[in-house]
Amino acid sequence: MNNQVQTAFTESRLQLGDRHINYGEGPDNGPPLLFIHGISGRWQDWFSVVDAFADQWHIYGADLRGHGKSSWAADGYHWRLYAEDQAKLIERVIGEPAFVVGHSLGGATALGLNALRSDLVRAAVYEDPPLFLQHRPPENNEFRIRFSETLEILDSNRSYDAVFAHVRESYFDLDDARCHDRTEKLMAMDPEVYRSTLSGRARANWRTEDFIVQAAAPGLLLQAEPTLGSALDDEEAAEAMTMLPDAEFEKWDDSGHGMHSSFPERFSERVKKFFERYR
Repeated sequence: MNNQVQTAFTESRLQLGDRHINYGEGPDNGPPLLFIHGISGRWQDWFSVVDAFADQWHIYGADLRGHGKSSWAADGYHWRLYAEDQAKLIERVIGEPAFVVGHSLGGATALGLNALRSDLVRAAVYEDPPLFLQHRPPENNEFRIRFSETLEILDSNRSYDAVFAHVRESYFDLDDARCHDRTEKLMAMDPEVYRSTLSGRARANWRTEDFIVQAAAPGLLLQAEPTLGSALDDEEAAEAMTMLPDAEFEKWDDSGHGMHSSFPERFSERVKKFFERYR
């Protein structure tokens, strides 16, 4: 994660009964733009790109339930609930329909938000969302394997040193700073997030095909390269595009799952170009 962000953010909480959603907010320089991070992340994961938007947008970034500084949720970690939380954030904090960008689980959350409450979404970007990942054989599902290994560590020895050692072993390409960042995020996350994902409970009351066809606001589907770790393969992306009512598509053959972190300038320019027609 890039910690050298220039934009000044303030953190606040949206209280939802006995729990809260933590979010960051930048200066009001234009239309509202909500960034939604992926599984085991936090809103600061977008620091690599937010400066590119800050001078012409009003940026918000939310910690999903059970992540970052948001409360752990007794009612679970269903994809529909992630989307409903974001709808409440837009209604009660932002106060008007927003542009939305989501990565991975955040991309699925943005899709769910667009399907459930398209009146709150002006346009949405879905960055390599795991729309059909559950259909992959377990032995070929890199995400499932990694989540299972990490959950075992979190359940057996939830010490910082043990989690850091696991991160360093699993993500050999990360430097020390990013290993610490990853460890901090895992320590903050409710392990039930992974458990719900692995058991399939996360998709309760969620049928991807139904949500795709209901996502009425304009969308941009970005796909990473499957051989580099994409959460969306070519057939899945093609299937999604046949069902999305109003969407553009782009695949990056040189990028893995973290498109915005690997190529922040390219990502920012592509998103701004897409959003410009709907401002």
